[in-house]
Amino acid sequence: MPESLQIAAYSSGGEYAWPRDETLQVIRHLTEAGSAVIGVEVWLATEPGPTIPSPGIYVWEASSRQATESWSVFAQGANTRAADYVRAFSWEPHDKKHTGETPYFNLTVVEEGDE
Repeated sequence: MPESLQIAAYSSGGEYAWPRDETLQVIRHLTEAGSAVIGVEVWLATEPGPTIPSPGIYVWEASSRQATESWSVFAQGANTRAADYVRAFSWEPHDKKHTGETPYFNLTVVEEGDE
């Protein structure tokens, strides 16, 4: 992963999250590397660790890979949908507490053979 994206990451407990634009760059990098994003969780970058916004739960999960689906088709589709989720993300209208906060996106990534 490019150093600029490593620097932009918020890290906690060995996990990483990025603001929207950097997350989209990370997903592009993972797509080029043949990895699949199978989950996205929204964090707030706080200390000493992330805050998980509540009472709403802001997550996205990929559909399971179909037995007849090639890895490349699965990964491309999952990454496209993950990027769509990140691109379109907005706080729920009733979630006044987090409006104006910068969401960070933590990605769950798998390699071919790991799923």
